[in-house]
Amino acid sequence: MRADTRGRLAKAALLAGALQGCAHLRPEDFARGTVEVACCGHADQPVELHFLGVAGWLIRKGSTAVLTAPLFSNPGFLRTGLQQIDPDPDRIERHLPDVEDVTAILVGHGHYDHLMDVPYIVDRRAPQAVVFGNRTVGHQLAPFGLRGGAVYEVREEETADLEHPGRWIPAGPGVRVLPLRSDHAPHFAGIVLYGGDRHTDMSEVPASANEWLEGETVAWLIDLLNADGTVALRIYFQDAVAAAPYGLVPPPEVLGDSVRVDVALIVPATYAEVDWHPEALLESANPRHVLLCHWEDFFQPPSLPAEPVPFTRLPEFVERLRRALPEGTGWHLPLPGTRFLFR
Repeated sequence: MRADTRGRLAKAALLAGALQGCAHLRPEDFARGTVEVACCGHADQPVELHFLGVAGWLIRKGSTAVLTAPLFSNPGFLRTGLQQIDPDPDRIERHLPDVEDVTAILVGHGHYDHLMDVPYIVDRRAPQAVVFGNRTVGHQLAPFGLRGGAVYEVREEETADLEHPGRWIPAGPGVRVLPLRSDHAPHFAGIVLYGGDRHTDMSEVPASANEWLEGETVAWLIDLLNADGTVALRIYFQDAVAAAPYGLVPPPEVLGDSVRVDVALIVPATYAEVDWHPEALLESANPRHVLLCHWEDFFQPPSLPAEPVPFTRLPEFVERLRRALPEGTGWHLPLPGTRFLFR
């Protein structure tokens, strides 16, 4: 990281520290309903980002549809820690919109809150979808008997970082994706729960939270394409906080293009366990707009009013975000169900 960048980040962190204890969120700080965003003018059709809760987003442009792995089953805290957990079909059916045309489901890592509901969705609701994830994700999906070709395991040479361009992967009509080398912040006190990799297929369906292992976490760049092949909207997506340099967007000279990130989908949960989040990510991505996700308590049913996830000081994160945003960049903290229209 450059010295001038470190200096700006240090000033932002010191300012954020001075604000601790006085930050608070008001009802008007939360986005809901349908929100129109006029930050990006190079798409030949409107783009919709529908926040489904946790790290789930349904992204649409014309006939293009991409899903980031949602969670609706939301087993309770004690059950997750002590008992078996499994998908709740009733909750999934109640909250999942029509995803029959989805061609890609993007998964950043293999924990249950990002992967447990995916097999049901692929099998029952998204017949065209291919799940993109790390090799551990693939090994954990093996016992579900999904149709052939329904899982794409990201390879090392396809993964980009600050020095390597990786490889863009076609993910359906009008969309390509680029995996970015990332990481998973500790959940608390420097401890990452359910870490580790799998090297062979599981023979039985994972039955408890500690059987859904992380694997090698990735973030994603998602390019929605115009009819002429140009980039209509570039989206950055993470489903776990990462300490820099993990999860950062490669510079233009590495990516091989100068396309700016239009929308960054950023996670607040566990941000205090690493340094410089969100400052380092915003510095590298330089997005035109920021949307927060995976901020709410996923141990309670999605039918209840959303509350911040335990152990995350959400108001303090929001204050840091506000002060680190590039000039002219907007942001929203959405309630589940909020739709954003980019025209």
